[in-house]
Amino acid sequence: MKEYKRTVLYVEDNELNMALMHHIFKKNLPSLLLLKAETAEIGLDIAVRRLPDLIILDIGLPGLNGYEALEWLKAREDTRHIPVVAISAFALRSDIERARETGFAAYITKPFQVSAFTDTVKTLLA
Repeated sequence: MKEYKRTVLYVEDNELNMALMHHIFKKNLPSLLLLKAETAEIGLDIAVRRLPDLIILDIGLPGLNGYEALEWLKAREDTRHIPVVAISAFALRSDIERARETGFAAYITKPFQVSAFTDTVKTLLA
């Protein structure tokens, strides 16, 4: 059984995006365990149980959106230290500024360059 150094939680409701991220991690970040959740509610449950080293959170989720999920994570003693990366198709400057002001560690716009994405992940886990 493979031993992973760090854990990343990816919260995304789109199956194709989830499959793409799985492929990116398998090929470019093989030492990281990728946990997956299809809703913010499931992701928050996993975050509390597993305490991942990094969370990648889609902004436009059904139910709780990414901003609401981040607020929930930052309000808890056990999860507030986890860096959270916003990932979204919302690419306006105002979207990026709002995410930074809200407390996201980084903001990635879809579609993204794989190398820039993996660099961001590596930097936040360093």
